[in-house]
Amino acid sequence: MTKSSRTRVDYMPCPAAVQALQAAQVRYPDSNLQALIDRLVITGLSALVHGKWQPPSLWGRRNRWKLPDDLLHDSPGVDA
Repeated sequence: MTKSSRTRVDYMPCPAAVQALQAAQVRYPDSNLQALIDRLVITGLSALVHGKWQPPSLWGRRNRWKLPDDLLHDSPGVDA
C-alpha cells in the first residue's frame, strides 16, 4: 500500500490516551510514536474481538476518561 492510498487519521487524544501513550513509550522506548499508536489500536481491537481483555470503563466525555490505576502505577515517568 502506498502512502498516498492510505487513510489519514487526524487524532486529538484525550488526557487518558496521552497517559497511555506515555506509558507505552516508557515500556517500548525503541518504538516511534506512530508505531505505538498502530500497535495499541491493533492489539486493543484484537483483544476486544477475541474477548480476552476487559476494557476499562470509558463513558461520558473523552476528556474525563482516566487511565486505569494498574497501568498508571506500573509505568514510571508517566504524568499522573
